[in-house]
Order: sequence, then structure tokens, then C-alpha cells
Amino acid sequence: MKNAYITVGSLFGDEGKGKITDILCTKSSSTINVRFNGGAQASHTVVTPDGKRHAFRHFGSGTFANSTTYLSKDFIINVFAFSEERRKLINEFGIDPNVYVNPNCTVTTLWDMYINQAIECLRGEGRHGSCGMGINETVHRSKYEEYRITVRDLLSIEKLQEKLKTIQNEYVPQRLKNKYNLTIEELPKQYRELLENKENIDMTIFYIQEFLETVQIMGDFILKKFDNVVFEGAQGLMLDQGCERFWPNVTTSNTGIKNVMDVLKSLKFEGNLEIYYISRCYATRHGRGLFPTEVEGKPYRKIIDLTNIPNEFQESLRFGNLDVDLLTYGINNDLKNLSFPAEVNIVFTCFDQLDDFDVKYVSNRKEESVSKKQFLSKICNILKLRITNLRNIYVSEGEKRGKLKIYDENCQED
Repeated sequence: MKNAYITVGSLFGDEGKGKITDILCTKSSSTINVRFNGGAQASHTVVTPDGKRHAFRHFGSGTFANSTTYLSKDFIINVFAFSEERRKLINEFGIDPNVYVNPNCTVTTLWDMYINQAIECLRGEGRHGSCGMGINETVHRSKYEEYRITVRDLLSIEKLQEKLKTIQNEYVPQRLKNKYNLTIEELPKQYRELLENKENIDMTIFYIQEFLETVQIMGDFILKKFDNVVFEGAQGLMLDQGCERFWPNVTTSNTGIKNVMDVLKSLKFEGNLEIYYISRCYATRHGRGLFPTEVEGKPYRKIIDLTNIPNEFQESLRFGNLDVDLLTYGINNDLKNLSFPAEVNIVFTCFDQLDDFDVKYVSNRKEESVSKKQFLSKICNILKLRITNLRNIYVSEGEKRGKLKIYDENCQED
């Protein structure tokens, strides 16, 4: 392993991590793309120059760049979502990705998803804005050895069947009672039927067997066989499980560099390390929760987002002005986890979507308004003062893969 690159969302997710990961994966034909946190709830869109478009969930966003995917131990496996996405990649693009999976990855069950969705429905206007993929439910269930399922457990079907029965018949009622003070009978009818469906176990086993036939189970050592490793983060720093400022509307995951540092330390990494903190030129947030700079509607008329369409659980994508105070706070806090010398970079995406005039941002808790031409100059001057070891500030325009531009007075291409 000669080079390691890390992409991290700097705010609330949806910053363009898929696009930047895809670009970094084109640097070498010997590249493995690591999904190091989250799970199938994290959707990263890539659009190639020839128009191929896909929102990656279980597979690395470098898949179109012919990169191998590795799901590290901190990634949560959903065999149902995996199978659905793999079929789509095969049928629409003729791609059957090469995937390695860590044996210690935890595995989501149907019951995790159904409990998650049922509780969100019951919350009504007080919902948390969950994706409905059962991530938090999986994390909680996995605290108990008798209910925990890892990829390693999938190899013993008979034992797995017994554990699945225990989850359905024992764990689910306990979870509903202890956490939510509910019985299955008090849930909406559709979820009551889903949770009690006796075919859940057979269906789960079917998808697990298909999953095992299409992946290779490996430890982190596989990363050493590639020249470049691109670590692809999910969600954003303001959604990190340790970000108390926005609790409870956060994820049960380390969204910054912490998980990556653990992997690199275990491999005794000695190569070149580059971190790319990514933000749109404005702010977005999916789901409920505090959003300090939120505005009504889209702040700029050129904004087009074909990925984040309204859905039952996350609802509509919300927009706000760029909060430079929050941006620098999150990055500096995350860099406290850094264990190796690293080049720190920031990437601003969606620059082409700004209006020519009246571009707004917040700094020192004060809203500023500048022209598009002045925007990057103002922001970059602030960031260079506030973030130590900041090497480059990049600009990305459009949704298709293209070269990043290093910001200077002329925005030179890298």
C-alpha cells in the first residue's frame, strides 16, 4: 500500500463523497475502495463522463473506475440491499463487482428494518428522520452476543437459523417492550404482519447464501495487495455518534477518520496519506434535526439534485447557507484522531450551482453576502487561518466525473 486517501463529509452528508471517491479511484489501476462506516442507508451518486449514473450503497463509489470494494469491520451488511444493488449493476451496466468483506462486519436483519420503520411511523411529527434501514437497531441488537450476527456467523447455516428464530420470537418483543414500551399488537398492522411473518427466516437464509456466493471474506491485510486504498466515508461529521450538538438526530457511527486510523495502525501504514474533507458550497440536511442556517426552499435557482428525492422516512432534502464556523469546528475536531502525517485538503462541490451574486455564508455567527467570484476567496482565507496543516482547497463543478481544480486566483486544474 503506497497511498491512502480518505473522503469525509464535513457537515450533514450529501456533500459529494461519491464523486470525489470516484475521482480518487482513477489515480491507479491497482485500487481498492473501502467503505469504512455506516451501511446501506448511505447512498453516494457517481456519474461518469459517458453518462453512467448510479447511487452506490453497498459497493464502493470507485466501482465504475474498476476498483475492488472492501467492506471493513465497521460497515453494516444488509444482504437484501446488497443483492438488489448487485443485480442492478449487472443488469444496467454489465458490472459484477469484486467485493471483499471483513468477517467481523455486523449484519442487519429484516426485524431491525421493520422495527425502525414502525417506530418512525409511530413518532409522527416527532420522527427522527431515519432512513428506515435499521442501522441503529442493528447496532443495539449487536451489543448482545446471543442476538449478534456477523459475517462469520453466516457460514454456519444451522446455528444461524436458530439465532434468527431467537431474534424473531424472543428479541423483538423484548426490544419493543424495553425501549419503546410497546407490544407487537400496538404497532401498525403492516409492520405487525411483517415482524411475525414465518417466512422471514427462509427468505433471510436465501439472501445470505446468495451473498456468500458473490463475496470473498478477508481481513484488512487484503489492503496491502493494492497500491492505492481509497477510504470512503458515509454521512457527515455533524452526524457522528459523538456529536452531542445535534443529538438525537445523529447516526450510530464514526463518520470521520477514526475508523480509518484504526485500520492503518493495525497495518503499520508507512505510505502517503491524504484526507479530503468535502462540502457543498451551501449546506444540506436530510431528515429531521437542528439545522442552524436552514432557508426555505433552495437558496440558488441552479440547484438540481436527482438523487435526493423525497421519501417516506427522510422526507425532502433541506437546504441552508454554508456555515464556515461549523465546517471548521467539525474538521478540527476530527483531526484530533489523526495518527499519521497527512495532507489535509478541502473540496467544495456544486460551485456551478451558485448564483452570480448574493451568495451567502455564515462566519463568526454573522451572515455575509458576496458575489460568486468573491465567495471562494473569502471562504478560503478564513479556512487557511482556522485549519492547521491545510494543504489545498479544491473546487468541483457539475455532477459528472472531472478533474478537481486547486483553488487559487485562477482555479488551476490539478
